[in-house]
Amino acid sequence: MMATNLSKLKNSKGAPPPADDAQDVIATNPRNDDKAPLRPLQVRVPETVFAEFSEQAGREFGFTHGAKKQLFLKMWQAYKAQNMKA
Repeated sequence: MMATNLSKLKNSKGAPPPADDAQDVIATNPRNDDKAPLRPLQVRVPETVFAEFSEQAGREFGFTHGAKKQLFLKMWQAYKAQNMKA
């Protein structure tokens, strides 16, 4: 059996990082502040279309939560600009 030399272990956790070094996650929030109520939009598409859409959303907006929503909203804005001119 191997003995551990406990005297070499650290006794404390150390001080927390200074507040100036911490990133302000509220100020750098990339989400839109649009507070409009959200509703789910559920459609059925072929698996290949879903995979292609997911891949494109990931390429344009990063492979993160909300990428497909962002791609859909971008497509919807482009559609409205092209087809719903007043």
